[in-house]
Amino acid sequence: MPAPEFSWIKYEVEVSSDSPLRELTAFPSPSGLALVDAVTTDTATIQLPDLRAWSSPSDKAEILLETAAEIEHALMVQYLYAAYSLKSGEEVSNPDEQAVLDQESGDSWYHVLLGIAREEMGHLMTVQNLLLLLGLPPNLEREDFPTRKQLYPFPLQLERLTQTSLAKYVVAEAPIDATDIDGIIKMAQGAAGTTINHVGIIYGLLGLVFATEENVQAGGSGSTHWDEMVRDIARAAYQQAPQADWHLPEGAFNSNTPEQQADPSDWENGGQLRVHKLTDRLSARQAIRDIGEQGEGPTNQGAQSHFERFRSIYRGREGFIPFPAAGKWTPTREVPTNPKLGIDIVEPRTKRWAELADIRYALLLGFVEHYLLTSGGNRNLLTGWIFTEMRSRLGFIARRLTTMPRGGVEGAVAGAPFSLPARLHLPGAETARWTLHKERTEAAIAKIEEMRAADEGDKTEAYLNHLLASDKSRLAFIMTRTGTKETTTSFVRDILPLFRPKDIQHMIEMVDLNLTEYEVVKSKADKILNLVQRPLESPKRMPPPPDEKWTQAQVDLFMKWRDEEFPN
Repeated sequence: MPAPEFSWIKYEVEVSSDSPLRELTAFPSPSGLALVDAVTTDTATIQLPDLRAWSSPSDKAEILLETAAEIEHALMVQYLYAAYSLKSGEEVSNPDEQAVLDQESGDSWYHVLLGIAREEMGHLMTVQNLLLLLGLPPNLEREDFPTRKQLYPFPLQLERLTQTSLAKYVVAEAPIDATDIDGIIKMAQGAAGTTINHVGIIYGLLGLVFATEENVQAGGSGSTHWDEMVRDIARAAYQQAPQADWHLPEGAFNSNTPEQQADPSDWENGGQLRVHKLTDRLSARQAIRDIGEQGEGPTNQGAQSHFERFRSIYRGREGFIPFPAAGKWTPTREVPTNPKLGIDIVEPRTKRWAELADIRYALLLGFVEHYLLTSGGNRNLLTGWIFTEMRSRLGFIARRLTTMPRGGVEGAVAGAPFSLPARLHLPGAETARWTLHKERTEAAIAKIEEMRAADEGDKTEAYLNHLLASDKSRLAFIMTRTGTKETTTSFVRDILPLFRPKDIQHMIEMVDLNLTEYEVVKSKADKILNLVQRPLESPKRMPPPPDEKWTQAQVDLFMKWRDEEFPN
C-alpha cells in the first residue's frame, strides 16, 4: 500500500551562525507545508510531519524510506512523460528552437529531462538499498496520477512540459537558500496561489534517523552545509519526540544484504546514474546526503543539481533560448494530461499501443523487484531485461505514442498512461515470481498479435515483429525457471533487444550493418564489443553521443553470448 498521509507540526528552533537558514531569501514566509515557515535573526519555524505514531527509530526509518521511494518513482515517471511530450527539432523551423529540441544533442531539453529522470531512477534504487540494509523489503509503490497527498511537492500528474509545469519543477527541487527565483515561484503557484512544497524534509529526517546523536553534533557526512541543516531539523525533531526515538541503533543494520542490493555497476549510465551500495551507517548517511544534494533535498550540489538544470531550461543559458511563455511558440505536442485508456485515448490503433505500453511498464516493475529479491546467475539476465524495457520497449513505445492520434480531439496525440499494474508486488516464492512474469509476457505476446491482426500497418511493422520474436523467446526461457535447465543466452531473447530501433537504423545508414540479422551480429561480435566499450565521449562509440553507453551488465551479457558460441 502507498505511504499514508501525514499531519504537520510547526516548531520554533534556534539557528546557529553557520546555519543555511540564515541565507534564506527565496522563501521568507511561505504558506502550506514548505520546510521553513519563517526565519528571524536567531530563530526559524520548521514544519515536520507528525511521526509520533511511529515510535521507534526503525519504524520512523521504514515510513520515511517508503515515502521517499514513492516520491522518487512518481517524479521519475512525471519527468519522463514531460520529456516525451517535446517535439523534435525537425518539427520547428527557427534555428534557436531547433537547437533546444535537437534530440541528437546532449544539451537539448529532451536530454536534460531524460537525464534527471534517470537520476530519479538512481535515487529510487538507492532508497531500495537503504530498505534492504535495514532488512526491509523493496518498495516500488506510488500513487496513481493525479496524486492527492500533501506530502508530495505539488499534485503530481502526467502533463506536457509548459512554463508553469517547469516552474513547479524548479521550485519543488530548489534548496531552501535558493535566491532570485521569486518570479518562478509566482508562476509555479499560479493565480490560485497553490503552494509548492519541498520534499527535502524527508531526506533531512532520514539524515537524522541514520545518524547517532554524536553524528548530529560532529557532522562528518561529507558536507558542512548538509550537516548544519540536519542539526536544524534535529532541534525541531527533538521537540516532537525524545532524542533516543530518532536514531537507529547499530543492531538495525543488516550486513547480509550487499549481494541483494542494487549494484552500482549495473546502473551506471555514462557516469550519470549514481546508485549507492550500502554496508553500514556511514555509507547510508553519505548516500542520503548525495540524493538530497542532487535533488529533493534541502541543500544542493550546484550546477549538476536538478534545481539548476531545470532553472537553466526555464531561463535559458549561454547559446540556448529560455522556455517560451504561453501564447508564444509551442515546443510540445498536444498530449493528454493523466491519460486514461478508453477516455483520453480512444482511437483503436493508438489504444492498442497504449495498452502494450502498460504491459511493458508492469514487466519493468516486476523485473526491477525480482532483481532486488535475488542474487546469482539470474541477476545479469534480469538487469538486461530491465534496460531493454526502459530503453527499447517502454521508452520507445511511450515516445511513439506522442506521434499517434488519440481520437476525439482534432490534431491531439496520445501519451503513455503509466498505469500501475493491478498486482504491483511479486509473490514471495521464486517459482510464483516467474509465473507472474510468464503471465505478463503472455499478455504482451497476445497484445502484439492482436495489434498485427487488427491493422495492416502493424502487421508489417518491423519493430513489432522483432518484439514478438523476442517476447516468445523470453517466454520459452521463463518456462524453464520451474525446472533445472541451465541458463544460456539467446540472440533473439537477449542480444537483439540490446539494439534500439534508432541503433539499428544508424548502423544500416552509416556502415551498412544490419543488427537484426543473427549471422551479421555473430560475425561482427568483436567489432560491436569494441564499439560499445569505447570511452564515453568517443564520437565513434555505439550508441553514439549523446545517448548513454551500455551498462557493464549489458556488455557482460553480450560477452557471455559470444563465449557461449552465439546461441540463436
